[in-house]
Amino acid sequence: MKALFVAITLLTAVAASAQNSQPMPPPPSQGFGTMPPVSSGPQQQVRPEDNEFRRGRRATLVVVAREEVEERLARMEQLLGEAYEKSGRGNGGRNKLREAREEIEDLRDLLAEAPDVRSYNPRPMPAPQQPPMPPPAPVYQPIADAMLRSALKAMDREPFADDKMNVLEDVANNNYFLVSQLLQVLPQFQFSKDKLEAVRLMWSRVLDKQNGYQLYNAFQFSNDKAEVKRIISG
Repeated sequence: MKALFVAITLLTAVAASAQNSQPMPPPPSQGFGTMPPVSSGPQQQVRPEDNEFRRGRRATLVVVAREEVEERLARMEQLLGEAYEKSGRGNGGRNKLREAREEIEDLRDLLAEAPDVRSYNPRPMPAPQQPPMPPPAPVYQPIADAMLRSALKAMDREPFADDKMNVLEDVANNNYFLVSQLLQVLPQFQFSKDKLEAVRLMWSRVLDKQNGYQLYNAFQFSNDKAEVKRIISG
């Protein structure tokens, strides 16, 4: 009982002291009053760029992909249309509106992260590879006059037409001719058949085929002229 009395006496003294004590003034840097209540719910953080968007101060030119912006705008238009249709049918409309808001936020982030047009310097596209240039066409030159004279002398030393033709074949395999040069070779042969054979042998190596008509004068008979025409027309 004695212990209970002591406890009651102490509690009474503490209560009286609390009623008589004066509140301590706040520090000089703080004002009087009570602190406003702190909400227990989660607070949404406001980004500086959000305020800039709302105030209309983001006038920086940026580079964005036009196709992506158009696709997102079309998506938002679709979602808002669906939300309008479902606004009177439970939570479906609110869900669509939330999705539309998310699309708008994604689009805003896209614009915020787009590069400044003043510093936009995309990597240049590699130049298309050009097809290799074809090699230049070879330039053919007719046999030199000195070489032709040497070949004619070698033919002069041969008594038979077949041997002369062998010399001419060797020369023709490695050289080209003009019609005027071919006409210098024909007198090496006596008979028309050998001359016609020389024309057949050399014609594929003649450079100025447009002058082939000059060969007609080297033959006397019409049949030979007709054969010359067949050869140069083939």
